[in-house]
Amino acid sequence: MMNRREGVQQKMLCVTLESLMPEQHFLRDLDRLVDFDFIYEKVDALYSHTGRPSIDPSECRLEREVQVNLAFRWFLGIDLDEPAPDHSTISQLRRRKFNGTNLFEEIFDEVVRICMGRGLITGKLLLTDSTHVRANARNNLYETVTVDDEPSAYIRRLNEQAVAEGLLPEDYEEKPPTKQKEIRVSITDPDSGYMHRPGKPNGFYYLSHQTCDAEYGMITDVLVTPGNASDRSFHSQRIQYQIDKFGFQTEAVCADKGYDSSEIDADMLARGIRTYIPLQASGSEARRFQTSDYQYDEKTDTYRCPAGKTLRYKNYDPHTARKRYCAK
Repeated sequence: MMNRREGVQQKMLCVTLESLMPEQHFLRDLDRLVDFDFIYEKVDALYSHTGRPSIDPSECRLEREVQVNLAFRWFLGIDLDEPAPDHSTISQLRRRKFNGTNLFEEIFDEVVRICMGRGLITGKLLLTDSTHVRANARNNLYETVTVDDEPSAYIRRLNEQAVAEGLLPEDYEEKPPTKQKEIRVSITDPDSGYMHRPGKPNGFYYLSHQTCDAEYGMITDVLVTPGNASDRSFHSQRIQYQIDKFGFQTEAVCADKGYDSSEIDADMLARGIRTYIPLQASGSEARRFQTSDYQYDEKTDTYRCPAGKTLRYKNYDPHTARKRYCAK
């Protein structure tokens, strides 16, 4: 028989957060493994030592969750009779106190180091991907700007190497860009970028490039760029950035086909790091030989094609930073 609960009388109960907190809970494990007291030391110089005590910053959504989520209250040390921090607290902290500092990056890096000490991060296999984040900007409010189509930093680096190897003259200098391109710049959020990718939404977005350690899926690096940036443009430098900062002994990296580039292949090969990145499909693959079909002879600096012909070095193209090998 169905029973309805009507007119339930309110009761006064004597309970504690500790008694209400489940013994098996993620936040208990996090509290046990990571000591966040180091944050107070990092922000000490940003606060006055007089006046009212500070309130720990919390996200707007976290404020709403703390009001009803006992586990969050337990983790943050907010008792049952205490109000959750107002959502404007974090907004003012970001705008006034923390603006212009690298505080959040320092906290993130320290958590990574703590996880390394706990064996949760090894840095041996790093997985990288990006996700698009919608900018707070309307797609139809923009101005069209013409910019120079400059060579990438990788192309310039290869040209410097070509000068050192004698492939280009010693007095070679990069010529001013002759090509230009038009880009859309948001009027309300000029730091974002207009994203136009197959299978992705069009509009003003940011890209959050994230690297995580394969051991337990812990994030080790985050970089935010405009939405019109290329995934592959930042991969090599961010891998080296993590190796230098955390002392990773990285053995391999993994990413999707959006990261298939000669820059990443060459940089990882030079560092002795294996790459697990799918090749991008080409519409002419069925009609042409693949690069892997040609065999390179390092002693003679020549290639042998599948038909047995020898391809010899002809010239170096500074615009594409590639050596051309040809046969009659």
